[in-house]
Amino acid sequence: MSANISNVDVILDTVDVDVPSCPHGPALLFIKYDQDGEKPGKQRKFFACSAFRDRKQCQFFQYADEKISKEKIEERKLINKGNSTRYSHDDLWNRCQRLQNTQLLDSARVYCHTCDLLLLPEEHKEHKGHTLKTNISCSLLQHPTQLFQPHNNNKTYAQYLFASSAVTFTLQTLDKLGVTHVLCVGAPRIHEAIINRSGSKGHSRKTLLLDLDARYMQVYSSSQFCRFNMFNFHFFDSGTSEQVYQDFVTPSHQKHIAIITDPPFGGMVEALARTMSRIMSDCVLQDEGEEEVVTVPVLWFFPYFLEKRITDAIPSLHMLDYKVDYDNHSLFSAKKKKGSPVRIFTNLPARQIPLPSNQGYRWCEMCERYSAEENKHCDKCGRCPSKDGTSYIHCDICQRCVKPSWVHCSTCNRCQLQDHKCGANRESGCHICGQSGHKRRDCPLRHLSNRKRKKELSSQSSSAMSPKKKRKKTGKRK
Repeated sequence: MSANISNVDVILDTVDVDVPSCPHGPALLFIKYDQDGEKPGKQRKFFACSAFRDRKQCQFFQYADEKISKEKIEERKLINKGNSTRYSHDDLWNRCQRLQNTQLLDSARVYCHTCDLLLLPEEHKEHKGHTLKTNISCSLLQHPTQLFQPHNNNKTYAQYLFASSAVTFTLQTLDKLGVTHVLCVGAPRIHEAIINRSGSKGHSRKTLLLDLDARYMQVYSSSQFCRFNMFNFHFFDSGTSEQVYQDFVTPSHQKHIAIITDPPFGGMVEALARTMSRIMSDCVLQDEGEEEVVTVPVLWFFPYFLEKRITDAIPSLHMLDYKVDYDNHSLFSAKKKKGSPVRIFTNLPARQIPLPSNQGYRWCEMCERYSAEENKHCDKCGRCPSKDGTSYIHCDICQRCVKPSWVHCSTCNRCQLQDHKCGANRESGCHICGQSGHKRRDCPLRHLSNRKRKKELSSQSSSAMSPKKKRKKTGKRK
């Protein structure tokens, strides 16, 4: 379910609610409002797939107050069972082990993209006419993110893979932090790099990948990979996988665990944050009698323009200036004028994570953090304010730094794009009044009729402007 549907909210508190399941685990509970704002009797709660917002990928849908017949329940059980993988994790892993035999010729190793399956030599004929990857080396089997075709549909998996620069930076950061165990919630390329590096001298770090993509069961053992839905904390092989996870995250004085996550950017942030908070709690070690709790490092990769959603959900996280590049996305790349919009959110002090100087990052003494080259420190704001890859400019009227493409509008009483329509833009926040700090369900105008609501909003807008400001549409920034 999209996080960008303005008239839909997710309800995470489902205590005493009978939550149905789809092939991707327990559904999420949503509430849908009228497009013009909530009207009495027009809101309705419903359950939908937690992992996919495209009904073509998962057709599950159920109104919360809908009575489901026994026949429908049985039909769903059959659908859920039918969507399970053809082979068990152990079977898939054993097939890969057979193909890892160095005595086999590369031509004996074939991957079927149509069936998403590594083929044994005797199975090649059965897949004629399919899309095949042939002549697979043992080395390629150790780099599955290069072998598998990425699912890059934004409405489903949206698998965008880190560029080598981002992988190198992440590994170097983990080295500096002295991490011994890395839990990758998504981020398969980081998991892959750690495993392939573990044989090198001085590198014995352990890693566990939690991911929805069942293809990884073929190349990683059950101790290295668990099929997992990060939106509802669901393990598909509940018995084995949950135990593997618990053993991995159970804290001890010998472990120093870090959590890395690279979730789909179109996912519901509140649901992701609930899962991350639970994982962070599972990793914490606190001795009896000790008040101090050791912080478990978190690196959450997400676009900068969703910063508020993340920090509202997990206040301990803050955004670093590092721009994360991806191999298979034209917009998430250093080739773009402003660079990639993806950043890293972490709960560690920014000064503990040096950003690479050879990529243009610098140390800011005043902020005690590393900033991008274009992110100039503002003495008036007392910080390095830029977030989007440009050099911000200070507006004395607004008393804050803004994007260089903005000008101060005396009608709107704030900085806006030059060609904006006065009164049309609202700051992100409540879908009803446009104010930040609360959501639709907590809005003081929630229960007013549309007419009264528009009158109240108009009154608030008028009171914010003086008569002199109404006569002038735009003014120069001072």
